[in-house]
Amino acid sequence: MARPEQYDFNRSTFLYSERISLEDLPEDSRVRDTHKFWRDLSPAPTLPARSDFGPADIPRDILPWIFLMEVLREADGKFDFRYKLAGTSNVSLVQRDPTGKRASEIFRNGDRNFMLESFDITVLLAEPTFWDAAVPHDRIEQIEIWRGLFPLAEDRKTVDTLLGIAVPKNYRPG
Repeated sequence: MARPEQYDFNRSTFLYSERISLEDLPEDSRVRDTHKFWRDLSPAPTLPARSDFGPADIPRDILPWIFLMEVLREADGKFDFRYKLAGTSNVSLVQRDPTGKRASEIFRNGDRNFMLESFDITVLLAEPTFWDAAVPHDRIEQIEIWRGLFPLAEDRKTVDTLLGIAVPKNYRPG
């Protein structure tokens, strides 16, 4: 598989986001586990729908790390995203619960484009994207993570929800 291009979303010299392939992720990665869960929901090339699963269907080892975002299509053609759910480990990681808020409200001006562009890419491609990233953190400047974003579509084509997972690079499943 060809190596995906790098996107330069740098807010500062500390933050980065590089699009990677699934094969670049560690073998024991929760992101890989989430990809398997997502792909098992619906056979390729169709996209799974949010209605294909409930909380009890999500594997217990990934449930605390995931987030769900509704895709909001703005009148100007841009996207925004409303957090519908954030797992407990995800909330602990970033030290805030984004549930019910728009991504554009949560991230400060300097971080907004940095964070939203990877969400946009996933919607536009209508395929999973994988990221090696250092994301903004209010208290410690950044957290280095592995992240996966997975498109969901009720009509099986038009992305209307993103299933995401972000796990610290130093996390080791126990």
